[in-house]
Amino acid sequence: MKKTLLVAVLVIAGLGFYATPYIALYNMQKAAEAHDAAALNQFIDYPAVKDSLKQSMNNEMSKALLQHKTDSGMNAFASMFASAFVNPLIDVIVTPENMAMMLRAKTPSALDQDDKSTPKSAEESSNANDVISTKGYRGFDSFVVTVATVEQPNSVFSFTFARQGLVHWQLKSLAIPSLAK
Repeated sequence: MKKTLLVAVLVIAGLGFYATPYIALYNMQKAAEAHDAAALNQFIDYPAVKDSLKQSMNNEMSKALLQHKTDSGMNAFASMFASAFVNPLIDVIVTPENMAMMLRAKTPSALDQDDKSTPKSAEESSNANDVISTKGYRGFDSFVVTVATVEQPNSVFSFTFARQGLVHWQLKSLAIPSLAK
């Protein structure tokens, strides 16, 4: 009887431990839906997210410049000029409101290149069934969530969470869909 009880307690504790990133993600999404910036901020390491996004955007710009490589030295100038705009753009992108939008696979207005002349209705823009999401561990201390819309399944937002202590998780890295369309 004592062995069975011990095994049951260990199994329940193990399942609870395994579920911690799913619970953190659920709480993060609820805070985003409630527009509770203070609660959402608990789940985001803003400096780490900004660094990962900065690196991602600089890599995207480098790829784009290498596709149109010239020998005139203009690529180096263009790269320096473009990187000067990355920091202010990232400061605009990485806000609680925009993080909430990206969790629903919506592109923040600072990045959206689509025409805004015909706004979607609230019912169209908030349909949760239109979001494709995958979640899973990438190691003991790493959990990755990807979200995309049914209309644009290749336009994927990727969120990487890192374990903080035993049961707390924080967003540490963000990858946004390629800006080149």
